[in-house]
Amino acid sequence: MKAKSFLLNAALVIVVFLAASAFQSRNMLAADGEPAPALQGMTLEGRPYNLAEMNGRPALVYFFAPWCFYCRHSIDNLDDLVASGQLAWARVVALEYENLDEVREFIQETDVQLPVLLGSPQTTTDWQIRGFPTYFVIDGDGKIVSRSVGYSTKIGLQIRAWLHED
Repeated sequence: MKAKSFLLNAALVIVVFLAASAFQSRNMLAADGEPAPALQGMTLEGRPYNLAEMNGRPALVYFFAPWCFYCRHSIDNLDDLVASGQLAWARVVALEYENLDEVREFIQETDVQLPVLLGSPQTTTDWQIRGFPTYFVIDGDGKIVSRSVGYSTKIGLQIRAWLHED
């Protein structure tokens, strides 16, 4: 009887999780193979970047805001996966910041080693960012194949990336 109760509770938790996830992602860009919007600008170090120059490699793009509690506690999951070699390709994009010092402070406090791209209000609009953190997996052809919003564990990020490796 306890096993049946446990399974029922586990199923309920999974259903609630999936429903909440579907609700959170309802206004996001579709992950149905449509081309990703342009993503170009400057890095925090002042170098130009352009997602289109990924040369056919997939990318996991992580949008964050320096004031975001969940970003502060999840960005290291992505950074650790890249540092350990379990994930070879990722970019982080700062949005909704007041100044560069705010972004620098966030990066210093979280000890992020990944290159930080500076997004703009137009980036937020183009990518339909409604919450933070937001993740997109872009395939080697520049198409969105996966998306999510909210905290993600290392294993969650790893699975998203692994499922869409070329």
